[in-house]
Amino acid sequence: MKFTAIVLAILAGAGLSLPVAGASASANNEVIPLIEMENVPLSDAIRQLARQARLNVVLDPRLSQPPFVRQTVSVRWEAVTARDALVALLDNYGLVLVER
Repeated sequence: MKFTAIVLAILAGAGLSLPVAGASASANNEVIPLIEMENVPLSDAIRQLARQARLNVVLDPRLSQPPFVRQTVSVRWEAVTARDALVALLDNYGLVLVER
């Protein structure tokens, strides 16, 4: 079953304050040897991957409502960037990433 797409806004320099001291443009493309999550709430998984990708993220409030509020994530990725993992996760749940 495909859900209606929920928009996530990624805002450069706005939104949540995430630690990016010393972050360079290449840090966003850094390959992570292993990303593994087991029964992590969907919104937490999105936030974790966004943090690893050094993105400031604003989640659509509808993610805290059914059916998304009950969704958990169990994944294992090897040799991917955090951004690629985030995009794959969003795609799996019919969500999209919107950059501004």
